Amino acid sequence: MRGLIFLMLLLGISCAQQPYSEIDAPSSSMPPTESDIIAYIDQRLEEEYYWLDEVNQKSSLFNRRLPWEQYLSNALSKLTTNEDDGYYNSKGQRSYYSYIHEVSTTRAEVSGFGILLHYTILIVDNNNNYGFVVESVYPDSPAERAGIKRGDVITEVDGKNINNGNYVTLFNNIQSSGVASVDLGYVRRSESGAEYSALLERGVYHQSPIAYYDVIDVEGYNKRVGYLVYLGFESEYNEELEEVLAYMAAEGVKELILDLRCNGGGALSSALVLCSGIVPSSYEGKTLCSVVRNKKNVVSSEHSDFKLYDTGELLNLERLTVIGSNNSASASELVIMGLRGLDFPVTLIGATTQGKNCGMDVTYKTINGKSLEYAPITFMCFDAKGFGDWGEGIVPDVDLTSQSNKYGVYDDYYPLPYTEWGDSRRDIGLAVALADITGRGISQKDITRSDRAEDVAIAAELAHPVAGIRLYKELNVSK
Repeated sequence: MRGLIFLMLLLGISCAQQPYSEIDAPSSSMPPTESDIIAYIDQRLEEEYYWLDEVNQKSSLFNRRLPWEQYLSNALSKLTTNEDDGYYNSKGQRSYYSYIHEVSTTRAEVSGFGILLHYTILIVDNNNNYGFVVESVYPDSPAERAGIKRGDVITEVDGKNINNGNYVTLFNNIQSSGVASVDLGYVRRSESGAEYSALLERGVYHQSPIAYYDVIDVEGYNKRVGYLVYLGFESEYNEELEEVLAYMAAEGVKELILDLRCNGGGALSSALVLCSGIVPSSYEGKTLCSVVRNKKNVVSSEHSDFKLYDTGELLNLERLTVIGSNNSASASELVIMGLRGLDFPVTLIGATTQGKNCGMDVTYKTINGKSLEYAPITFMCFDAKGFGDWGEGIVPDVDLTSQSNKYGVYDDYYPLPYTEWGDSRRDIGLAVALADITGRGISQKDITRSDRAEDVAIAAELAHPVAGIRLYKELNVSK
């Protein structure tokens, strides 16, 4: 197994932080935990935020009487130059990529139900009741053990219908495992709406971003095709990612379909592992991306290049096919644009990606017993040719949301999941990717969807979290 590169930037900081003159101190009447955390937020915004110039100009407008959980987004909303930090939903509401939240001692092993829900909410009956579509299920989680599958539609929670008044709470209870147990009623569209139920109790499982992988033999095509569904660039699973690529190499895979349609980004180290394991040895030492910070960044203002390594040892491919969507962002987009910047052919199938060409240096700190992960946007990314303008998203080569694409195969509700991972009869993304690789034609009738009702109605959409391109700093300081 190849040695892994750990991109850990060490940051030393005094335990006794003094307020900066440019930033108003929090109210002295606030509890120490609140004021200390807000001071911590302020310090990194002033020293490292990519748009730190405007932070210094407008810091007096920041409302330091807010709870720390609300303070960061409120402060960022006072700025105008930071348009690349976040996105707007269909209702015009702003979500920021920069974040701060409490974390557990371990990121990989979690306690919960193990369900990822699609953020589009459906209307499922004539009474305007709602349904949650299962995007993915983590291996060996309570949800998987109960038999829940991707594409299932949850219609009842604890015996109650889902409606406009309760859907946000119920969604969060399932997605974030906010309750100890939950009794779900759901239908399986791939089985013509067969009804099921499952009682889930919180359990410990590993949140592996490798949702599914397989080697596909297409009749009449002489190359084996690897298929990998990757949910997030999580450095804790770099070794597992390499093992999957090594398995595919041993199986003689010569083409790869990388499914990033649910991947909002993650660690740059994982993007390097993935790309280094795909390309031939001729790409050894070439720059996948460059990171550029504000020149006034106090911690690091240097231009950093991140280079491919140990190339040609695993898959050694000539091209890559990516399935993407508007949920694909950050490190997912970096893989596409970084490889294209090296003239390595990448075909994108699906929909225009979200458009996130910036990233964050992540620090961990314990303040008065609260373990915090803090990640303000601190840098922009560029490919080897100096191009970084994909802030409006990457336009796909085959747009599955438009019937005018070269195959004429489309889905108005893409990337809404209909079936399990790996089902090339019902999954339009995988079906078209295979057709594109093999050079065969495909038509709408080739996508078997007896369950594909024409009267699908969208009730609402919730903001999809984006992980961002992350570089990690060690910060073991307590207050």
